[in-house]
Amino acid sequence: MAVKSFPGPHDPAKPPEAGEAGGIAAVDRALRVLLAYGEGERGLTLGELSRRTGLYKSALSRIMATLIQHRFALRHEDGRYGLGPALYRLGGLYERSVDLNGVLSPTLRALAQETGESASFYIRQGDRRLCLMRVDGWRQVRDHIPVGSLLPIDRGAAGRILRHFGAAGPGALEPAFVAATIGERDPELAAVAAPVFGAGQRLAGALCVAGTATRFSEAERLAGIRGLVFREAARLTLALGGDAAVFSASGPCGATPGEEPPGSG
Repeated sequence: MAVKSFPGPHDPAKPPEAGEAGGIAAVDRALRVLLAYGEGERGLTLGELSRRTGLYKSALSRIMATLIQHRFALRHEDGRYGLGPALYRLGGLYERSVDLNGVLSPTLRALAQETGESASFYIRQGDRRLCLMRVDGWRQVRDHIPVGSLLPIDRGAAGRILRHFGAAGPGALEPAFVAATIGERDPELAAVAAPVFGAGQRLAGALCVAGTATRFSEAERLAGIRGLVFREAARLTLALGGDAAVFSASGPCGATPGEEPPGSG
């Protein structure tokens, strides 16, 4: 269940290693240009693109001409280059092609098997949260929540995640974190949850692992579950077209990676 590290929006994409099977240099350079853009940037000069990609301006001029021809880029009146409408179309096609159930099911099964606890995915419905999908853990004493259950959004780890990141609005690149609660919704239960984002950095829902307060009170066990949920939320975000750079190893607010920042609960 390991997760790769993800480059930030301003980090130059690395070219394939020499001799890497299937690597095409021209395609790689074009993709490096497209990936150089950050959130909310309307346009970049050739100089800015050169600094971010490591490519010469002469090469960039040819690349941009080709991207403009196929509507993957456009040139503004001020001479800056922006992303083109073909990317919006492809993004929509990708988002509509994603089978949410097909993406979530293997993750929930793996989390339930590895932790022994119940794994769920929650979405917000008004002032409550809906259990959209769930896989029960293999432990005899466990949290029992049927799929379709509506729970309070102001209590529990998943509720904290849905409230916090739902309030940020689509497109926000706020660092992700894990929320952990013990006895908040029920004195005998505990949970760990993290956000999952989709295309446009819209909050898709909260990935959650829940079990007994007794088991989650063990510091080493709780830390292990936090790490698993955080990494799987990053992987799901990538699969759903979100920006997984928000699951940075640096951690939010200078905290341990995935740790809930001060004042969030």
